Amino acid sequence: MTPKERMGRIIRGERADRIPFMPTILEHAARVINRTPSETAKDADLLAKAHIAAYKKYGHDAVTAGIDIYNIEAEALGCGIRYHEDSSIPGVFSHPYPEGFKKEDVVFSKDNGRYQTLLSAAEMIRDAIGDEVSVGMPVCGAFSVCCELTGYENFLIECMFDPKQAKRMLDLILDHQCAYVGSIIRTGLPVVVFESWASPPLISPDIYRTFAAPYEKELIEFIKSTGISYVPLIIGGDTSFIVDDIISTGTDLLVSDYNTNASEYIKKAEKKGIIVRANIDPKRIKRGQEAYLTTRTRDLIKTGRHYEKFVIGTGVVPYDASANELMLIKNVILAS
Repeated sequence: MTPKERMGRIIRGERADRIPFMPTILEHAARVINRTPSETAKDADLLAKAHIAAYKKYGHDAVTAGIDIYNIEAEALGCGIRYHEDSSIPGVFSHPYPEGFKKEDVVFSKDNGRYQTLLSAAEMIRDAIGDEVSVGMPVCGAFSVCCELTGYENFLIECMFDPKQAKRMLDLILDHQCAYVGSIIRTGLPVVVFESWASPPLISPDIYRTFAAPYEKELIEFIKSTGISYVPLIIGGDTSFIVDDIISTGTDLLVSDYNTNASEYIKKAEKKGIIVRANIDPKRIKRGQEAYLTTRTRDLIKTGRHYEKFVIGTGVVPYDASANELMLIKNVILAS
């Protein structure tokens, strides 16, 4: 059974040949081809080569194109991105609109930043391995983009003391994200929604419910209105205080991160028939962690074996993670 066939059965709620393995491989793909994250992130050919090589090495059940996926919209809309010559991940170093932005500041164009680089790489990855595995394009939630454009603390101040202004900015970014998503969907690529800045304890449950979840819901509804039926929303961290709110967005996948109780997430997900991805701590995927990884994987298998829509994954795999430890997790799944 190919990863695409396996995940198709899981999405439909049917029993697959095994539990899928879905590590989040981004910058680690650059390590597979012995390149730095920064040089890989800026070159469509290298980016495609890295993810194709990573898939051939690990055979994971879903591929997301990209390295520093949280920077794409931010850079295209004016944030300064610092690139590195070492293994550090590219990151935002300047926020163009600390006092807020206007409609004319957030006009979508595929010519901005690295939009086209990422789209081209994703298409090359799909052309090479897309018959076997789903290749998804990452997009950010409106809340996270606003945090990058204004600066995290500045946007939280807007949310708390000028909610109308905060929602006006969120509306503008939502329109931009819908335009971006539309350009992706026209290529035939599926979309994965990431919301990096909405993960507790970065924001309170009230802030999430008021300023993040409604816009995630609208973005997911827009994506599904185009005919795409499966849209995952990825929020890591201890989301136990907002798990019901995440489910209310219409996401088709719920992340139970390594510091949460996967069995409780399964109980909630079963009521809505959505996938649960139980994560293993990616920082533990390094040499000398074999005993922990084996035990943790076996425990998760025991926890989720009864649920047809259960997968095992990881947070973002570090650049220098051990390939042997990553394969150990998969091999434990294969042996179950």
